Amino acid sequence: MAKLRKMLGDVDSLECIAMMRLIETQSETTLARWALGYVESRILPVYKKKAGGERRLDALVQACQQVVQLHQPGKTGKPWIKEAGQIARETADPVAQAAARAIAAACGTLTTPTNALGFLFYAAAAVVYDRGLDLSTSEMEELTRQLWQDAHASLSAQSITDEPCPAKIQWHC
Repeated sequence: MAKLRKMLGDVDSLECIAMMRLIETQSETTLARWALGYVESRILPVYKKKAGGERRLDALVQACQQVVQLHQPGKTGKPWIKEAGQIARETADPVAQAAARAIAAACGTLTTPTNALGFLFYAAAAVVYDRGLDLSTSEMEELTRQLWQDAHASLSAQSITDEPCPAKIQWHC
């Protein structure tokens, strides 16, 4: 078995570029709401399955969602973002760790809107590795593409047409 990577995906792929362009059109609030909802529905179950029912990240995602729902400043969520990152560092199982990293990065969208893209690289690793740690490279690439396409469809469904206040995004990748 090859060494597992922390993240899966290619910043130059068509799927990633399409996601970047869509993210650029949305507000910080929309991006945070979407990222937190995405990890809650698709990544948190992977984490809980592999982490033996560990529930701390459930509470942290809920706390971050409250910040968005109550229109509080993103910095209000910094303690929870930090705690989520610590949980990811403490997690030994590679699938659970990738999922925890995705969740922590999604929580980070409260303060850093570019995390709406970044968490997907960790999410891809969690989803792909959950399917099997011995998949071929082509199988991994296809599953990764599918996740990116799913994420794009998910954000598209929640996006606001002609968003009047899109996030100011500067890509450094």
